[in-house]
Amino acid sequence: MKAFLAVLLAVLLIFPCLALAQEEVSVGDLDLSDVEEVAMETPLVSNPLPIDFTGGSVPLESGYLDEYTYKDPTISVQIAYKDVRTEYDPAYTASVPKYHEKKQIGVFVVDIRIGDASQLRTISNKSFSKNSAGNVLTIAGRVNPVVATNGDFATRRQEGLIIRQGTTYKNSLRGVLDVLAIDEDGDFHMFSKPKKGEVPEVIDGKKVLNAFYFGPILVDNGELPEKFNFFRFLEEDKYYCRVAICHIGPLHYKMILTTMQETASTTGLPLKVFAQICRDEGAQYAYNLDGGNSASLIFRGQLVNSSNDKKPREVPDIIYFASAWDGEAAE
Repeated sequence: MKAFLAVLLAVLLIFPCLALAQEEVSVGDLDLSDVEEVAMETPLVSNPLPIDFTGGSVPLESGYLDEYTYKDPTISVQIAYKDVRTEYDPAYTASVPKYHEKKQIGVFVVDIRIGDASQLRTISNKSFSKNSAGNVLTIAGRVNPVVATNGDFATRRQEGLIIRQGTTYKNSLRGVLDVLAIDEDGDFHMFSKPKKGEVPEVIDGKKVLNAFYFGPILVDNGELPEKFNFFRFLEEDKYYCRVAICHIGPLHYKMILTTMQETASTTGLPLKVFAQICRDEGAQYAYNLDGGNSASLIFRGQLVNSSNDKKPREVPDIIYFASAWDGEAAE
């Protein structure tokens, strides 16, 4: 009798465990989209790259999970195209000019997470010391980017601030345009129309590695500015092609772009709406870069945001995010 009771007790204890195990591995109960999202948020390995103009590690072919997604142990990139009319506040497109009413209005949103701040990098066509522009795909092809966009056309102005990969090439600010400074931890710092000497080379004990001179500031500390410091080429209310780089959180960024050129079927966005979209996408800081025909999103060596066969404008520099994976984790 005791033996029978022992067997019965064992069965009663084991059976619920078996049932629980079956429930946990039941594929029908899993939301696979959630599994994919969690996979993209796996903590990334910190493998610092040198602070110079060498490129990143060659992206792994196995890292391309689909046409618009890349992930390796040091970086994850996801690209999504969003229709502004249906995926954001309807008020943003409530008063579209008649000329644009039938056009597609959308943005490419690139979500980027890196393991080390050194993976956010810049490179020029030839030099940041002189004005030299080149094909954006050719420039990107030299440095193995996972994803890249055009920069701030930094060398075309006599005034301004150019700091790239820790080296200062120009510092002649005159209080004209906004400045974005990115420190060695990858944190963003915004400066509204600073004059010479008002953008320090070290901020909160951290060296500024890259600084851009274009703007305006779109989002600062999670808030839209009361007024945009734009210059005449931006034309705040015009539906222009635009580019923004956004800081979401520690080592988490987004690049947001419209299509590269305006066509009969596509168009860009007014500056205020573009800023609102950056804020809606979670930007704590967002900065406007050179747009128009410069607006370029490069992934797998191709222009993702090109709506026709027109070549992009030649640019002097790009901003890119690189892989740092060499097969071994840094100790």
